Amino acid sequence: METWGSWSFSKDNETLLTEVLNKFATDQCSLDVSRKCVLSTLAASQKLQVDIASSSSDNSDVDDDFRSCYSTFCPVANIEPEAQVAENVSLDNTAPRNLESELSFLQESQRPEVDRENASKLIAEMLNAGEYDAREMCALLNTERRNRPDVSELIGEVWSEIVTDKGRHGLCEVLIEVDVKPQYVCQQVYLRWFKTFEPNLTGFIDSLSKLIVHFPEYACKSFLIELLRDKDSVLVKHVDWLSDIMRSLDQQHWCSLLSEYMKSCDILDQHQIPVLLHLVKNCRQCLNSNEAERLVALCRNASLEHSANRDFAVFLLSVIGAIKLSKFRKEMTDISGRLKGASKILIMKALKDVK
Repeated sequence: METWGSWSFSKDNETLLTEVLNKFATDQCSLDVSRKCVLSTLAASQKLQVDIASSSSDNSDVDDDFRSCYSTFCPVANIEPEAQVAENVSLDNTAPRNLESELSFLQESQRPEVDRENASKLIAEMLNAGEYDAREMCALLNTERRNRPDVSELIGEVWSEIVTDKGRHGLCEVLIEVDVKPQYVCQQVYLRWFKTFEPNLTGFIDSLSKLIVHFPEYACKSFLIELLRDKDSVLVKHVDWLSDIMRSLDQQHWCSLLSEYMKSCDILDQHQIPVLLHLVKNCRQCLNSNEAERLVALCRNASLEHSANRDFAVFLLSVIGAIKLSKFRKEMTDISGRLKGASKILIMKALKDVK
């Protein structure tokens, strides 16, 4: 049986081998991950600088030469060289099991911690400037959301740095774009905007009117109701602003707003009458039976207390125009009988005119 015969290094090959192994030791090679990991680790672990003084001069079998050479790299007792290689690396192009995931883990652990304060200021600066790439902004905001357990903290930091209405509107747009819940947008941005800049809410109204289409249910059943129930709210004093805010919504949302507002009107206070008047005017005849019955019951319960109140009489006129009078004529006639003076005459005439 033929063997490999005598095998030895020439002087030139010894020099080449030295350079190659030293290159492994300095981790400058461009091999695939599996080979580079094993060979560079092998060289570095021994602090190897290869220096072969002379080539092999005997004619021993190649296996003996290989074992002798390999023992320089793998000085582990009682382990065959072949076993040592198999333990560290597969000789095909497949990386050792879990090697890539381990390297990925090391890279993750070496990443610097995000500077939250600077990130918030960067977002605010971009919003204040008004010129930014929407995808870049969304990506930055999403990254910060992942790094924080509470999105309110991020919104609060960004809000405190914004100085323009355009920037505040931009913040709301971006929050909606990255699917932040409506309650955060309304409570953390719009409510602060409303309370902080009450003397000039033009920007607030314009922004909310554009974005309310993204959260109409929450706005009509929670956020706007919260503003309307506060008798000292500037929105109650300027209730006509509601028409501007809700200009992109249909009548059904006005009915939803009215239905929710009536839940807080067990006793009809004076400041509630203008609000109800404005809501009813915008509902016209789209009220369902339950909403209409509740509205008529509210009028009946308040009729004695406000019997001579002209504002209440005007409100009753709007109710007559919003309900199906054929179903509620008797109730409205009874209510008009409780009124006094000009209010009674006004309502009685309206009931006769509507067939």
